[in-house]
Amino acid sequence: MFSNNKNLLASKGGVATAMEEMDWSSSTMGSVDHWPVSLRSALGIMLSSKFPMLLFWGKDIHCFYNDACYQGMGITGNHTDLLGKTGTVVLPKTWNVMLPFVNEVLKNTEASWHQEQWLPIQRHGKTVDSYWTSSYSPVHNELGVFEGIIVTLNDVTEKVEVRKKMEEAEERSRLATEIAEIATWDLDLQTHEMIHSENLAHIFGYPKTAKLSNAMMMSHLHAEDLSNIAEKAFEVAMTTGIYKFESRIIKKSGESGWIRSHGKIFFNADDEPVKIIGTLIDITLEQNRREILMKSESKFRLLADSMPQLIWTADPAGDLNYYNRSLAEYTGASTLTKNTGGWPTILHRTEIKEYKNQWRRAITSGADFQIEHRLRKNDGTYRWHVTRAIAQKDSDGTIQMWVGTSTDIQQQKDFTGKLEQQVKERTAELENNNINLIKINIELQSFVYISSHDLQEPLRKIQIFISRLYGGANAKLPENTTLYLDKINESAIRMRALIQDLLAYSRTNLADNIFVKNDLRAMAEKVIDDYSELIQESGAVVEIFDSYELKVITFQFWQLLNNLLGNALKFTKPGVPPHIVFKAFRINGSGIDQPDADPALTYCHISIADNGIGFDMEYKDKIFEVFRRLHNNEVYTGTGIGLAIVKKIVQNHGGFITASSVLNQGTTFNIYIPEM
Repeated sequence: MFSNNKNLLASKGGVATAMEEMDWSSSTMGSVDHWPVSLRSALGIMLSSKFPMLLFWGKDIHCFYNDACYQGMGITGNHTDLLGKTGTVVLPKTWNVMLPFVNEVLKNTEASWHQEQWLPIQRHGKTVDSYWTSSYSPVHNELGVFEGIIVTLNDVTEKVEVRKKMEEAEERSRLATEIAEIATWDLDLQTHEMIHSENLAHIFGYPKTAKLSNAMMMSHLHAEDLSNIAEKAFEVAMTTGIYKFESRIIKKSGESGWIRSHGKIFFNADDEPVKIIGTLIDITLEQNRREILMKSESKFRLLADSMPQLIWTADPAGDLNYYNRSLAEYTGASTLTKNTGGWPTILHRTEIKEYKNQWRRAITSGADFQIEHRLRKNDGTYRWHVTRAIAQKDSDGTIQMWVGTSTDIQQQKDFTGKLEQQVKERTAELENNNINLIKINIELQSFVYISSHDLQEPLRKIQIFISRLYGGANAKLPENTTLYLDKINESAIRMRALIQDLLAYSRTNLADNIFVKNDLRAMAEKVIDDYSELIQESGAVVEIFDSYELKVITFQFWQLLNNLLGNALKFTKPGVPPHIVFKAFRINGSGIDQPDADPALTYCHISIADNGIGFDMEYKDKIFEVFRRLHNNEVYTGTGIGLAIVKKIVQNHGGFITASSVLNQGTTFNIYIPEM
C-alpha cells in the first residue's frame, strides 16, 4: 500500500490521500515498493504543486494528476477509478488535443512550451472551451533514461476571452468606420505629429496609403473657412474641450468638397492640452442635397405664392408652419397665426368642431385629409372651400410634414344649389307627368275595351247579314252579286282578324307583367294541342324539348309560342309535310354572339326551327315590324302583326329574338330570355 511509503510524499490532499489508500499491487503499475525513485520524485513534485499538473509515465502513458488539475480541468469520477489509467480514461474530452504534444516529447525527449492552447474540458455538466499556457517536460531517471512527461498548466481562459472581445470590438469599430467612411485622426499637440486612418487620405484625394501631416490637412481647407471657422473652432475647443467644425475643402485634384470634423482635446495634470483625438467625414453629398433642398424650398415658395389657391404646410403634429401669399391676402395676414389656434378664427363657427375632429383623425392615422367648409375672407364674408392635405412620409412611414391646399368652390356650390332646385322642379314635373300618364293609360285601356267590343260589333252584323243573303237568296242572286258578297265577307274576316291582332299587340304594352314559374314543355304541348287538327291535316311532325322551368308572363308566353307555331304551320312548301323542332337549354351570356347579350347573365335559349318556305336574310329585321308582310295575302293569309307581337313579348321579358333563314329551306327563330 502507498500508505507504507508516506515518506515519499511530503504533501497532503485528496489525490495524495487516494493514492495512499489504493492497492497498487494488482494494477499494471505494480507495488509501490517497486516504483522507481524518479517516479516517486515526480509524483512528490506534482502533488505538492499549487499549479495544475499532469504526469504521464511509462510506455503505456499512465496518467497522474494533482488536486489543482482535478479541479481546474474538470476531471470527473473517483480517483481510484482514474489514477494510473491512460489519458483517454482520465481526460476523455482533452486527450486527443494533448496527444500530439505528448508524442512530440516522446519522440524528441525535449521540453516544449505552448501558449494559450485550446482545450475542451468538462465544467458544470457540459463541455466548454478553455485556454492554457503549458510546458511538457521529460522526466529522466538517475541514469538519464527517459521515463515520463510532467505537464505544468496555467489557465489563461479569462485573459484570452477578454482579448478576443477587445479584438472583436476593435474589428467592429474598424468596420463601422469603413462602412460609414469615417476617418480617424490623433494629433499630438506637443510635437504636432499626427497619425490617421486610411480614409482620411482618401477624403482629401490622396491614395489610402499616403501619410498626411496636420499642416497638409489644414492646407486643403478653403482659405476663408480656415480662418473664419477651423481656427475659431480650435479657440473654442481650448475652453470646452470639444473641437468641431464644418468646412469647405480643396482636394488634391482641385475638386471642391465639404468635411465635418469632431474631436476631443485631452489635457495633462497641469491642464495643458496634449493631444486631440477626432473623426472626420466627407459631407459633400449631404451638403449638395442640402443646397438642392434649399433651392427646392425656394422654388416651392415661389410657385406657391404665384398660385391663386390657398396653400399651406404643417408639421407632423398638425401645427401650421407656412402659408402662401394668396392665403395671407385672403384672410388678412394679421388674422392668421402659424399654429392650429389660428384656423378657428377664419372657420365658420358651425364647422369648427367637425373640422378639428377630422383633422385630428388624419394626424393620428396619417390618412389623406379632405373636408368642405367655409372660410372667412378679410372683408368678413364667408366662401366655400374644399381643403385637402397629404402627409409627406419617410421610408419608414413616419410623417415628416403635411402639405395642404384650400380651393374656392363657391361657384360650384352656387351652381349645385341651382341645379338641385332645377332637379326638384323637374322631379315635381315628372311626378305630375306620371300622374297624367296613368290617367292616359286608364283611358287607353277603356279604349281597348271599347274597341274589342264596339268595333267588332258592325263586322259581326255584316257577316250575319251576308250569311242570311247566302241562305235566303243565293240561288236567285246574279253571279256578280255572289262574287261581291264573297269579297265583302273575306274583307270582314280580315278586318276582324286585324282588330284582334291589334288588340293583342296593345295588350303586350298594357298588361301587368306578372312573372310566374311555368313548365315551358307543358305550355308548348298546350299550343300544339290547339293546332292538333291543322297538324293532322298537314301531316306535320312537331318535336319538343324536355321539361324546362322558367319565370314568364304566362299569357304572353303562350301567345309567343302560339304565333311562332302558327307561322311554322302556315308558311309551308306545297306537298312537303311541315317538320317543326322546339328546343330549350341554358346558356351563359358570354357564349352568345349578339350585342344585346349580357355576359353576366344566364339565359334560357329557345329555338323554333321549321322546313318551310323561308325568306331572304335582308328582311331578318323587317319581319318584326308591325304590318310587315313578305307574301301575298291571297297565298298566305295574315295581318303582319304576329311577329311584332312576339318581339314585344320577348322584350317584356328582358330578352331578345333573332331569326335566320334560307329561302325555300326553312327558318329558325332564336329567343333568349334571362333567368330570374
